[in-house]
Order: sequence, then C-alpha cells, then structure tokens
Amino acid sequence: MREFELIAPCHFGLEAVLKREIQNLGYEVSRVEDGRVTFLGDEEAVCRANVFLRTAERILIKVGSFHAESFEELFQGTRASRANFSALRIFSLS
Repeated sequence: MREFELIAPCHFGLEAVLKREIQNLGYEVSRVEDGRVTFLGDEEAVCRANVFLRTAERILIKVGSFHAESFEELFQGTRASRANFSALRIFSLS
C-alpha cells in the first residue's frame, strides 16, 4: 500500500489531544503545529481517521508542495499539483 502524508486540522489548543488520538489509532505523527497535526498513513488510515478522530475537523491528503514568489509560479505549481492529484487514485469504484 502507498503511504501518504495526511494533515488533520483542528481548533487551536487541541493539537496535543489530536496527536494522542492519532497515536492511539497506531499511526506515526510526523509534525505538530498550531492548528494541525501531520501524520503518515495509507488508504485505510484516511478512512479510519475520518471516522475515529473526534478532534480533527477533516483529513487532508498532501498531494504536493512548491515555493512560489509570483502569481505565475503559484499558477504553474498549482497546475502541476493538479496533475499529481489526477494521477492519485485512492479508492476504486468497482
């Protein structure tokens, strides 16, 4: 299975609680920041996190990152990330 970088945003002050919830589900927390916790997981982790994390607002999948100093760089980077997202097929509808 593929491993994704997952981001769980939460209300400020609940990061430690969310980190503990993620660890209790058996996933490795990679970073805790103000208002979000980043962790690693597979397709099943996306589903389990959406169902069982009480303090997370949602679960986001990081599809790419880039540095942009102009609108054109932002546009091109977003366009490249969109192509990455199109290639990302997590769930089969069959």
